[in-house]
Amino acid sequence: MGWEMYRQSPSGIAPEYVRFGSSGMEPGAAHNLLRPEAVESFFVLWRLTHDQKYRDWGWAVFESIERHCRVEGGGYSGLRNAWTPSPEKDDAQPSYFLAETLKYLYLLFDDDSKVPLDRWVFNTEAHPLRVWGSESSDSSA
Repeated sequence: MGWEMYRQSPSGIAPEYVRFGSSGMEPGAAHNLLRPEAVESFFVLWRLTHDQKYRDWGWAVFESIERHCRVEGGGYSGLRNAWTPSPEKDDAQPSYFLAETLKYLYLLFDDDSKVPLDRWVFNTEAHPLRVWGSESSDSSA
């Protein structure tokens, strides 16, 4: 469902949450706060399956973020209403956008050996933590 929220949105950016009714999916809260959960899921699913669709979805989300959320002069902004073709920015960049959303997008396209999921786990703030007892002779990650 995470991808469908992006795919069906006129801006290509998912609303905060959706409701399901007789007419299908519609925004329950149309704003977008640049949250990481969908792209985090794409990253994990890519690593588990290597199904190209997860990278395709991540790239489409990244392109929509660049198109609608990037701020001239630097930074990114959430959106007041993502369910429109030309959404208005909300003038706020949450810290988790850089720390989590962009990190998961980067890792989605990076080599799997950089942060192998059999040796590293991510906490709820997307910080990698080495799995206890998984010492490595190399210095990756």
